[in-house]
Formats: sequence, structure tokens, C-alpha cells
Amino acid sequence: MKLDEITTNIRLRSPWEAVDLGFAMVQHNIRWIFSAWALLFGGFALIIWVTLPEDYQTYTPLILWWFKPLYDRVLLHIFSHQLFNQRLSTTDIFSAIPKLILHTGLLSALTFRRFSFSRGFNLPIWQLEQLRGKPRLERQNLLHLQAHSQAIWLTIACLHLESVVIFSLYLLIIMLDPSDGSWNYILSAFTQTFDTETQYWGSLLYLVLYTLTVLVIEPLYVAASFSLYLNRRTQLEAWDIELAFRNLGTRLSPLARTPLALLLAACLLIGLPGMAPTPSWASERLPPEDASAQIAEVMQREELAGMRTRMQWVPRSSDKETHDDKPKELAASWQLLFANFTKSLLWIALIVLLILGFVYRQRILTLLKPAHRKAAPPAPPDILFGMDIRPESLPDDIASASRRLWEAGQHREALSLLYRGALMQLTRHEQVAVQDSHTEGDILQLAHPHLDSARMAWLKAVTRVWQEIAYAHRVPADAQVIPLFGFDFAGKPA
Repeated sequence: MKLDEITTNIRLRSPWEAVDLGFAMVQHNIRWIFSAWALLFGGFALIIWVTLPEDYQTYTPLILWWFKPLYDRVLLHIFSHQLFNQRLSTTDIFSAIPKLILHTGLLSALTFRRFSFSRGFNLPIWQLEQLRGKPRLERQNLLHLQAHSQAIWLTIACLHLESVVIFSLYLLIIMLDPSDGSWNYILSAFTQTFDTETQYWGSLLYLVLYTLTVLVIEPLYVAASFSLYLNRRTQLEAWDIELAFRNLGTRLSPLARTPLALLLAACLLIGLPGMAPTPSWASERLPPEDASAQIAEVMQREELAGMRTRMQWVPRSSDKETHDDKPKELAASWQLLFANFTKSLLWIALIVLLILGFVYRQRILTLLKPAHRKAAPPAPPDILFGMDIRPESLPDDIASASRRLWEAGQHREALSLLYRGALMQLTRHEQVAVQDSHTEGDILQLAHPHLDSARMAWLKAVTRVWQEIAYAHRVPADAQVIPLFGFDFAGKPA
């Protein structure tokens, strides 16, 4: 690595200062980044939208989000070359994509490492250092000792920032729309009450807004993660000190070739043999007793006489020394295995909950709606079809009274009384909402969910004989009517 060609000021920074440096890198190099980056991401989004069937085009943003590790590798390739003042053309960037797909651990990044919150911080280990297996794990653990939490919070912040930008763009469209069409579409998106064409254009609009958001946010995320990685490398390998010595050597190299420097070197060589030997204090070793006396005398000085007592909690040490640490190592291994297993289960549960929440979003939104108080049922009518159906206008034993009227030859009055009793039972006891505008057929349809098969059959028979005598003016046969008097509409035999 040629540190003297780095275009960034390398020095020790705090993690959040390093994140800010990454943002500044994007701002400084935006004209060399954005053209190729927009062509890559926009073309990828367009290809997915065109190739997917129309019923699945709604999931295009989800596919774009899942393939973010691929875009991150292209962006890191650009930033790593620009760090050393190497401007890549669009052709060079697209030519490097096959290598970035095959040799940077992309498969694992798109599968079981996809939900890693520190993927941007770990990416240079895979792509730039080309480490695999145990060396990669050891290197990653070393880098994670510092700045790992900042890398995780950077990922979370960028995810929320994407949501804020998309929400702001939707809000801007609503504010600029003179009609209520945009607002109505957003509301109907939760209930899916729009037609196919509206859904198509709504999905296309969301894809455009999401594409614009990722075009802005993702370079910032990759550059900030790369800057965190560089700052950690500076801490571990002292890049700033190495660069300071190189700059010092560069400044002093012309001076070393001047005549004054040669004359000074000659004078030193001439005077070196006549110089008196320097006494070696290390050769004058004091006996232990004299050394202890001198140490005690020094400690009696005023500046060293002050003493301070401080209490501190320390682990209690066992008097018995254990020479076999294998049980402890085994217990620690089991604890680590249990912790990793629990962590994996929690991640799997979170993913399953997110998928279930997306699949059953309609039911969840329905449950979250405020419960509306049911309006009080309307009062049952007193008059239907010109007949009084109030309970007080009917005898206690409707079936017996109807039989007596039928046997007395008052056929219409008998069937009228029987049908009035049925209507009273439906409106008062079964709470069927019967209105004046309903016909006999409407009443049968309304009563069907409230009655069992026997009662429903009785009501149909009563309705049929009543219609026959009321509208056709034909007296039904006794065989049709007499069995109706032997059944109580409440469900019990009379």
C-alpha cells in the first residue's frame, strides 16, 4: 500500500469524526461517483422491473434492497481507488464487476450474512484484504475491538434515513398535488381498494422514489463505513506516524546532500577520536543495602512523601491453585455455543415475524383500527304490511287462537294472526331488522341466519299460505294449514 499517495489527511480520529470524513469523501468526489453509480443502480432497477411479471412488480424495491451488498462492493471499489488518487472511468468500473462478484464473498453476503449490521465495516476485509477462513475471523475480531458499535449504529441510522427521505418525498408530492388523488391513493394502499392500473402506477412511483433514495444514501453509508475501517487501521498500524516520518525524510533528503552537511560530518569524524570517554553509570552497581538506603532517602522527599489510600473491588482469589483448566475452558465453550445459538434463534424469530407481518398486514391494520361503537339497533316496527305486530295486540296463545279462527271459517283472520305472531317473534326476540320496505321474500332472507332448519321451514310454510290467501285470494287446503297450528315458533312443539 502506497501511503504517500493517499489523498485524505490520515490522522487519528474519533469514530464519529471518521464517519463525517466519509461523508466529506462523497461530497468531494461526487462528480466521479454519481454518473457510474446512477447508471449501475438505475439500470439494475429497470431490468428487474421489466423482467418481473406484472403481478410481482410490487416486490422490485425488496429485490433492490436485498442486493445492496453487490452495490456496496462496486462503491467500495470506486472509493478505494479514489483514495489513492486513481480516477476510474465508467468502463473500468463495469469491467471490474465480474471480479467483484466472484472474489469478494458476495454469496455469503447475500445469504446468511445479509442481516449483519456491520456489513459495511467488514466489507474491506473481504474485498481489499482478501482474507478468508480463520485469518479473516481473527482480523475481523481485532477490528471489532473498537468502532464496531459505531458501525452498527451507522447502519441503523442509514436505514432510518432512507425511510425519512421516502416519507418526505411522498409528503412533497401530496403538498404539490392540487387534488386529493395522491392522499387517497396512499390511504387506499393499506386497504387495497384501488384498481390494477392505479396499483401499477403506484408501484412504479414507489420504485422511483426508492431508487432516488438509495442513490443518495448508499454512497454515504459505504464511504462512512470505509472511513471507519481506515481509522481503525490507522490506530493499529500507526499510519499517521509512518506518514510523518516519510514527510520528514522527504524534507531532509535535500539537506543531506549540501556541502554544509558534508563539512559537519567531517568535523565529527575528526573530533571523535579525541573525545573523552563518557562515564557509564550502568557499570557502577550499588550493593543492595546501599540501593535500599538511597531509595528510602529519595522517598522521604517532600514531593514524594504524600500517600493516598484507595479501595477497589477485586475478584477473590482461591488459595488452592488449579492446574487443570480444561473444565473451565469447556464451560466457557458451552456458554459461547449457547449464546450464539440463542442469538441465531432470535434473528430467525425476528425475520419470521417481519415476514408474517408483511403477509398479514391487512389483518394487523384491521386490528389496529379504533373500535367503532355499534349503533343501537333501531326500534322494531309496530305496523308491517298494514298489520299490528305489537305483543300487546296479540293473544297469549297465538297457535290456539289461530286454530279456533280457522275452524270457525275465518281463514284470512287465522292466517293473518299466525303471520303476525311470526313477525312479532322475528322483530322482538330474534332482533331481525325488518323495515316497511321489505317484502315477504326479504324477510325470509333476513331471518335465515337467525333460525334453525325446523323454524325456518315453518316460517316458509306460513309465509306461503299467507301470500296465497292475501294476494291470490285462495283458501289453502286444511292439510297445509292444520300442521302449522301444532308448532310453536319459539322452537317447541305446541
